[in-house]
Amino acid sequence: MEVYLSENAFVGLLVSTVEVYRRECFGILLGHREPDRIMADFVVPYQSAVRKFQEVHMDWQRGQRVAEAVRATSRWELVGDYHSHPMYGEKKATTKLSRADHESFHADGTSIIVAINDGHRQHRWGYVKGGLISGTINGYSIRMAAYHKDGDAVIRVPLICPYAVGFTAKTKGPTSVEVHPD
Repeated sequence: MEVYLSENAFVGLLVSTVEVYRRECFGILLGHREPDRIMADFVVPYQSAVRKFQEVHMDWQRGQRVAEAVRATSRWELVGDYHSHPMYGEKKATTKLSRADHESFHADGTSIIVAINDGHRQHRWGYVKGGLISGTINGYSIRMAAYHKDGDAVIRVPLICPYAVGFTAKTKGPTSVEVHPD
């Protein structure tokens, strides 16, 4: 399994993460599924999410209304969700799943984690070992990772974004990594 981000999805992830920096963001991924990949074409941030420094809460009844509206009005599928892990004081943000992240996964679920930290050096967007994407924008260092639940295991899967890193770049590292809660 791999997750492909379109230009719209990539920009949406960045904007919604940077907008609420120092608090977590949360939203859904819209696109379509293929047998071996998920195509994330758009992201939609939840406006009503309760954002905190190290957690975000969503009213799942509102989430159900959004999912029904997507099904009724568009050709897109709800293919997953995303949220950010912002830097907290001196503690650097990572793309690792927390225990709460593990518990919120449902069968065949997909999620993108966006870690955002204060950045001191500019560096180009590129793939990082393990199928992650990393780069800087406007003084923020950002790293993105995709996870998918396959059976009982939550695995990190390659995140591919030709818009961000170019069409000729190669991903580095394994195609998937099994991840266990802390």
